[in-house]
Amino acid sequence: MIELEPESPSPERPFSGRRESQPAVELLPHVLEALPVGIGLFELREDDFAFRYGNREFARVLGLERIPDEGRLAGDVFNRADHNAILELFRLVRLSREPQSHFAAVGRQGGTTTRIWNIDAYPVLDAGRVSHVMVLAEQTEENLQVRQRHQLEADRLREKADHLGELEKAKSEFLRLASHELRGPAATLTGYLSMIEDGSLGPIPQRLRPVLPVLKAKARQINLLANEMVEAARLEDRGLQLKRARLDLRELVRGSVITAQTTASPKHRLRFDDALGRELWLFGDPMRLEIIIGNLLDNAIKYSPRGGDVTARLSTAGKLALVGVRDEGIGIAAEHMGRLFVRFSRLADPSDVPGTGLGLYLARELARLHGGDISVVSKRGKGSEFTLSLPLEARTK
Repeated sequence: MIELEPESPSPERPFSGRRESQPAVELLPHVLEALPVGIGLFELREDDFAFRYGNREFARVLGLERIPDEGRLAGDVFNRADHNAILELFRLVRLSREPQSHFAAVGRQGGTTTRIWNIDAYPVLDAGRVSHVMVLAEQTEENLQVRQRHQLEADRLREKADHLGELEKAKSEFLRLASHELRGPAATLTGYLSMIEDGSLGPIPQRLRPVLPVLKAKARQINLLANEMVEAARLEDRGLQLKRARLDLRELVRGSVITAQTTASPKHRLRFDDALGRELWLFGDPMRLEIIIGNLLDNAIKYSPRGGDVTARLSTAGKLALVGVRDEGIGIAAEHMGRLFVRFSRLADPSDVPGTGLGLYLARELARLHGGDISVVSKRGKGSEFTLSLPLEARTK
């Protein structure tokens, strides 16, 4: 318990019958003394750290007769056995600007249980640089082998996290390189197909005319794949910037359905259900919204291998514009719903359905950048319905 002496009244400030609040700076030493853990504060001085303040528990844990004198260097505060380890600990805190820990056994008598001397060092930042290091020191009765296992596990998890971070960077770099390699051939293929179509390379043989739309659709798919890779890499690097403009969502959905018809098989029947029957204006990035709706339509076609209706429906609900895409395909099992919007995740055998596993992930991330989202209702073997929601008032800078 902390007991504070009552403040005596003065002629300038008569006693009011209640205690005036003391400044926090005056209360802080009392609070620190009441804590059951040793606390020490060290100030950075050139390449060393000097002791500024500590409580009695800090001195007790370190085995000192009294609290160290202010200005004493860190290397002189801690005993020689831990001198180098503590200085290295402070150096790591200063360089990484992240908390670091050190522990060692104290007075081990040959058993597995002993006293563990533990130091946790935390950086104190001033204008982005480390100005002080706050130290928490404590001793506990603990199984040394268990503590060592915990430390090894923590180190293993830290290394794994670093490895996963490197893998994420490698994936983003792969997406950028792959998209670059795809864009060139796709542009060349599209250019030659356009020249063939307009007769620039001579008359088109009658037997090749039915093939031309198929080739154009495949070239468009390659270009879409390259764009997906670029957009996914930009999302990972947080470098994607929306270019908003006022647009008619009704016309954008209608155009997306027409484009999707070129990639659908004769077994698919694509329809635009215009429930509104009027223009629907909002602010958004036209290219990114085309990617979202195009991916939903493409997904509905790919996962309806037996064909059937694929319907895009436009409606509103309050201040939201809704674009629903419904199919009669294979549907999604309940246990697979959690993987649906995960990057590179595939819910079917890759040999059955083409794609990279980026489409739905990219569609939802782009929708959320617009302040909207994508939801899904599906049942295995009964088809799926994805619904894109967008705010009608989305004039966001």
